[in-house]
Amino acid sequence: MKPLEIKAGAVWATREQLATRYCVHPRTVDEWRKQGNLPAFKQGTRLIRFDIAACDLWINRYRHAAKWEDATLRAR
Repeated sequence: MKPLEIKAGAVWATREQLATRYCVHPRTVDEWRKQGNLPAFKQGTRLIRFDIAACDLWINRYRHAAKWEDATLRAR
């Protein structure tokens, strides 16, 4: 995805909403964004929004399956 490309129909979240979603501190979301890990839409210094689907794709790369999970769930 190009840096300024905005997807139609995307669902956007604030850093606080993402922090709640991933059970981390909002400053952790800030660090992930500053490191270039989380794609964000930034307008000025205060308006920063994250595409939830794109962030989920990034965070799911670090997911480890539990033993009890079905093999089909592990393929995701």
